[in-house]
Amino acid sequence: MHQHRVVTAAIVAVMAASPLHAQSRVGRDSLTRLQRFGRALVYGTAMGFVYAGYDQLRNTPSEWGHSWNGYGKRLASNVGEFYIQEGVTEGLAAVMNRPLDYVHCPCHETGARVGWAVEGAVVDVLPNGHRVFAVPRVVGAYVGAIAQASWRPNTGDRWRVGLTNGTTSLAFGALFNLYHEFHHDVGIH
Repeated sequence: MHQHRVVTAAIVAVMAASPLHAQSRVGRDSLTRLQRFGRALVYGTAMGFVYAGYDQLRNTPSEWGHSWNGYGKRLASNVGEFYIQEGVTEGLAAVMNRPLDYVHCPCHETGARVGWAVEGAVVDVLPNGHRVFAVPRVVGAYVGAIAQASWRPNTGDRWRVGLTNGTTSLAFGALFNLYHEFHHDVGIH
């Protein structure tokens, strides 16, 4: 119970500390941070249904069973993890005035572009071109994953599970970056 209060307090503190000027336009498509966050929550909710279905088929965690009640717990767990991750990521990005859009590599060689995209999972490109450690994205991934590990049935080392899932989230981010880096090259629009 104490872990839940600490995570909740951290999220509220990050969101409350966000200055109003941080609601500036940050995306290529001129979305405000709040609009971007809303769009992310819609996407995360939809994906929560998909992941809950996958977990339901695998009966993971088994303590929740195969019932509709079990599916509901899986859905709430997956959506809750995503909301925490996005809330922390977006909140820290606003406080730190960090962009969240993927920035294409200024290079042309395939190997360099792959490296750029993979590094983009843990590196932010600032408007002045400087590359810095992506504190919002990394902290968000691990806080969300550790929070989820704290409320799921205890089937092992919660910290290990949280750290593994946070790393997996960042790895998926690298895959999404690869898509963004190369999708114009293959004619996908």
